[in-house]
Amino acid sequence: MVRRIRMVAVAVAAAAAISLCMSGCSSGSAVGSAASGDIVAKNDGSKLTMWVRAGNSAVTATVVDAYNKTHKNQVQLTQVPADQYVTKYAQAAQAGSLPDLLGSDLVFMPQIVKNETVVDLTGLLKKSGAYGHLAAAHEQSATAGGKVYGVPFDTDTSLYLYNKTLFKQAGLDPATPPDTWAGIIKAADAITKLGNGIHGAYISGDSPGSLAYDVTPLIWAQGQQVVTKSGDFDFNNTATQKALGFLQTLYQNGDIPTSSKTDQGNGFFAEFASGKIGINFSGANGINTAGIGSNPKFDWGLAKIPGPQAGQWATFSGGDTAAITTQSQHKDEAWDFIDWLTSKQTSEKVFLGLPSLPPRTDITVPSSLGDTVSVPASLLSKGETYVSVSYNDVVSSNQGPWLQMIQSVVFDGADPATATSTAQKAADAITSQKQ
Repeated sequence: MVRRIRMVAVAVAAAAAISLCMSGCSSGSAVGSAASGDIVAKNDGSKLTMWVRAGNSAVTATVVDAYNKTHKNQVQLTQVPADQYVTKYAQAAQAGSLPDLLGSDLVFMPQIVKNETVVDLTGLLKKSGAYGHLAAAHEQSATAGGKVYGVPFDTDTSLYLYNKTLFKQAGLDPATPPDTWAGIIKAADAITKLGNGIHGAYISGDSPGSLAYDVTPLIWAQGQQVVTKSGDFDFNNTATQKALGFLQTLYQNGDIPTSSKTDQGNGFFAEFASGKIGINFSGANGINTAGIGSNPKFDWGLAKIPGPQAGQWATFSGGDTAAITTQSQHKDEAWDFIDWLTSKQTSEKVFLGLPSLPPRTDITVPSSLGDTVSVPASLLSKGETYVSVSYNDVVSSNQGPWLQMIQSVVFDGADPATATSTAQKAADAITSQKQ
């Protein structure tokens, strides 16, 4: 089983590059200038170029290889370091040298769509039958004006892992993981009391990308959005304050170790793999030999990230979105790849064969793959993400208001209402410059 730990890693220079592109970038044609009706899948032996983020090759490269082995067309994959991707994209967009296909972090799709460098796929997806059956967050991030410009290429969800062995030792029922905040606090307290360096809960507290996975669902589960329809951020609300207060309680109770505050993502799975963490807020990708070891010496399970009340839950969907660029001279052949990528057969045979989470949400995951695939796959249809051109500066940046807000409350004991008010002002200042 091969999966990866995926973090959002974006340099400050990338933000400047994408801003420059958005203010003066010209793709040479408008978004979707190649009308959907003019594009027809062709498998004629053309050579296609595609960029993807490096680090996800266990899925992306394998999927592309599967296409190349069964088609005359050949996709040449270029792995771009994650912290260089946006800069490379912006420079190529300005120079008119984009590849035929882009495999981008889904949180950057709103920027890419706004730059008018990708083709409208709506009509094509409706004709193929894929429309409405793809991972929800990927469609969400790639949709503007009711039109879809990208599809899921590499999908992910957030949830929590729990150590069933520690649950048993603490007198908890491993068959019924907590489905409320109060339940998580009670379980975490009981596990922490086991002593010997054991802690009840864990988050990567100095990793903005990890915290987007783990904290945002706590807010969404209460019915509160973090990003408005206009792309602004809404931090100064009761739901966010409650979510931060919940994590603050876990830390002040001693359930989250002090080392969490400086974890920049290295412990996203590694701390849980040590066998000394009861509940680990995390992502679905990486839950395998790469994430927690090939043969962990404890039993473990997966559960949804809940809200304060039973029945409330949410999940952050990360991953990569594939799109056809308007600069491509092989749009028909590029669509042949996208059409294949989003077919039920590819989800069933290629993605589940890895195994990895599939682009489609209307397929059945074989029971033989177990909970590590079936549980996160069941969340994809309701996955959410950020849709804002200011994501990099507000959330992803180590100097952004998102990280500062969380750290000040959870680890430094700040008042949640004061922290969310401060974060709101900082976020508003950033988004106002993007308008």
